[in-house]
Amino acid sequence: MRSGFIGIIGKPNVGKSSLMNRLIGEKISIVTPKPQTTRDAVRGILTTDEYQMVFVDTPGLLTPKTELGKYMSRETDAASRDVDVLVIVIDGSRRFTDADLTFVENKLKLGITTYVVVNKTDEAGYGRVYPILSRLSPLTSAAPCRAAIKEIVPTSCADGTNIDKLRDMLASELTDEIMYYPSGDLTDRSMRFVAGEIIREKTLLLLRDEIPHGIGIVINKYEDKKESVYIEADIVCEKEGHKLIVIGEGGRMIKRIGESARKGLEDRTGKSVYLKLFVKVREDWRNKRNYLRDLGYEG
Repeated sequence: MRSGFIGIIGKPNVGKSSLMNRLIGEKISIVTPKPQTTRDAVRGILTTDEYQMVFVDTPGLLTPKTELGKYMSRETDAASRDVDVLVIVIDGSRRFTDADLTFVENKLKLGITTYVVVNKTDEAGYGRVYPILSRLSPLTSAAPCRAAIKEIVPTSCADGTNIDKLRDMLASELTDEIMYYPSGDLTDRSMRFVAGEIIREKTLLLLRDEIPHGIGIVINKYEDKKESVYIEADIVCEKEGHKLIVIGEGGRMIKRIGESARKGLEDRTGKSVYLKLFVKVREDWRNKRNYLRDLGYEG
């Protein structure tokens, strides 16, 4: 049994969570089209007869503008260092800038075995991906003060291009001789945490662009019974106007969120789920540490 930790980093919306979910073959991290969906470093675990890979999905790299942003940056920074292998994900459908190249170079200075994944090749096509590969190619040779990229792998999480190949490459890097988690575990996070993430995912997906990212979830009660789960949760927003949007006319939006979240929770738990949602206003909660602690963003 070989094992190791693999950090997945990159800009917002490059497909980090989708990549981890694809590599494991299960949905561990929530996924939405909105940037900064991932707020915590979430570990996803893939165990086979030969190895255990522990993937660390991280928040998208950003310049912190709030206390929540600072928390997310700390999560990403820690995950960039406390791993055996680093996977830098680049969106192949976007323009590759000098800043992107410098970012990769700086991460190579950490001395950690590094793979670069150029994702979304199904959207980008050869015409966009090839120039990115060309600019990255010189970094496959070591230079003073930095290591070399081990491999550059074009992928698509949508159609599975090169996902199996990448998984095999990463498995070859595992050197620890210990199982860090029981073989049946898919994540190190509790179901209480997972429930909050599923509710937040459905809220973001259904609200789309109607509301900013000032949405948080507090799980007030999580009772796991033999054949059912009972959950009470608050959807926290920053303004009274946002609360009205979350509730919707005649309560229709909060009902849709509840129905979608309940289905997601039932799929995850395999049990009947009874879900009660409330909407609370906590003005500017992303900049107030006591509110951040209440929502689980500590450290």
